Amino acid sequence: MIAKQIVKGKFWVVEKEGRQIATIQTHPEGVTFVQDEKREKFVSIKMLKDKYNIAIAEDKPKKKPEISSDVYGFPCDHEPHNVLMNLVKKLPVYTKSKYSRSFFCAGYYLVNSKSSYYIEYCPKLILLNKYEFVGPFKTKQSAQTYIKILEES
Repeated sequence: MIAKQIVKGKFWVVEKEGRQIATIQTHPEGVTFVQDEKREKFVSIKMLKDKYNIAIAEDKPKKKPEISSDVYGFPCDHEPHNVLMNLVKKLPVYTKSKYSRSFFCAGYYLVNSKSSYYIEYCPKLILLNKYEFVGPFKTKQSAQTYIKILEES
């Protein structure tokens, strides 16, 4: 039998040969195994697993698909919409959806915060309007190299 987690740390569905046969629910005193009309309480999930030989299915973290898009040659991690070039600040600008009003800047940037720089990847345009910055850079490594140059001077 295999228990598949439905609500993290609170509720599992127990399956045998692909059929749902029971549920496991947590409560303050332990867990309850519910099968048909039968309810059986256990102090720990380990005791339940041992008695009924149940394996807990491990949830594999769902990875976001990597999107390798670019805006005017600068990388971004979303499919860009409403692509523009801010000619005043020379920034490749885009939105994350067709009807969004939040603009992001493609690439890597060094943002000045209290006399030190940190790297931002695809920051919001409003952040770059508010703080002093250097960029855009096409790679994180080139941004890191530039930080070293700034720190030395």
